[in-house]
Amino acid sequence: MFDVAVVGLGLIGSAALRELAEVGGRSVVGIGPAEPADRSSFAGPFASHHDSGRITRRLDARHEWAVLASRSIEHYPRLAADSGVGFHHPTGLVFCRNDEAGIANQREVIRRLDLPVEVATVDAGGRVGEYAFPPGWTLLSEPAPAGHINPRELVRAQLTLAEGAGAGIHRTHATSVVADGDGWRITGPAVEVSAASVLFCTGPYHQGLHEFTLSASVRPEVVIRGEVDEAEARRLDGLASAIHLLDHPELDDVYLNPPTRYPDGRWYVKMGGSHAGVGVLETDEAKRAWMSGDDAERLLPTLRDVLTTVLPDVAFRSFSVRPCLISDTASHLPYVGRLDDTRWIAGGGNGHAAKSSDAIGSLAARMVLAGAWPDAELDEEAFRPRFGAWRPGDGSRHGN
Repeated sequence: MFDVAVVGLGLIGSAALRELAEVGGRSVVGIGPAEPADRSSFAGPFASHHDSGRITRRLDARHEWAVLASRSIEHYPRLAADSGVGFHHPTGLVFCRNDEAGIANQREVIRRLDLPVEVATVDAGGRVGEYAFPPGWTLLSEPAPAGHINPRELVRAQLTLAEGAGAGIHRTHATSVVADGDGWRITGPAVEVSAASVLFCTGPYHQGLHEFTLSASVRPEVVIRGEVDEAEARRLDGLASAIHLLDHPELDDVYLNPPTRYPDGRWYVKMGGSHAGVGVLETDEAKRAWMSGDDAERLLPTLRDVLTTVLPDVAFRSFSVRPCLISDTASHLPYVGRLDDTRWIAGGGNGHAAKSSDAIGSLAARMVLAGAWPDAELDEEAFRPRFGAWRPGDGSRHGN
């Protein structure tokens, strides 16, 4: 019988497990699958963090996201040094947008947190280094430590430290969590453990693991990777990451990471974005079909056109697309809170959680250990889980 079991070992779950093991003085165990070798035949829950490039930044239109990101970024050096796993590339960020309300919200966050962000107007030439943006739009530039992270390596760093601090780790997925005496029995392929308390960090895969209906939904997203050769990658070394809330009939916004070496040894510029008017994936079967299938291929021409327009001088060799999943919540913030006396939840990244996952996981772990909301700066009500059926409204730009 463990004191706490963390179900789900993605970016948030791995951070929570590490925090519980290091500071809690409790026996803890984590259950979550490793990256599948063959996506087409994988029968477990997929994860979008099986990737090598995500933007990191403090700049945001929501104070809560900016605080979580700032805490996480401050902790990156310690995580990397203690684990021996490098994952952070502080190359800076440029953010191009043209919506007055969003810009005003970002300016308020900049003022409130005293962020070193420069605000300017894109000049008539439309060029910001390698990037091509619409003339006259607003450009917000955040210096290092903004940039990009490798989410695969961030999870590896968290789990390395968790295991070193005594946490048990099972690299498989949970299929059931049922009451068992004074605690909970968690079972899955080749695993069965018991724990007094459970923290669910399962992202889009919470169906069947508890009886609560969260006010959350899951939407499909597609990312494109533009391959460059090593010489081009070296030429672009130090390129800032970018976010562009573009005016486009199919895309609400895009984000771009500079060339990153992926596990296949190749260099890719990655671009992801929010697609206008997409539906939600109602069931785990629908999520699995999206992640294991080839439906994402139909968006390759659109994404390629946008990528080559925003980076017109980059010598791309080839293009490929990959599916991913975005978990949206009714609050547009992660749910971090109590389900009942011994079950807790932390999840709902809204497409923003990778950079802030260390702080989200740490917040959840401290909440479990204290038995109550542990944070004086962030309002508990903003993160409290909401229940009942819910569908997203008209936009995917929340939190930008």
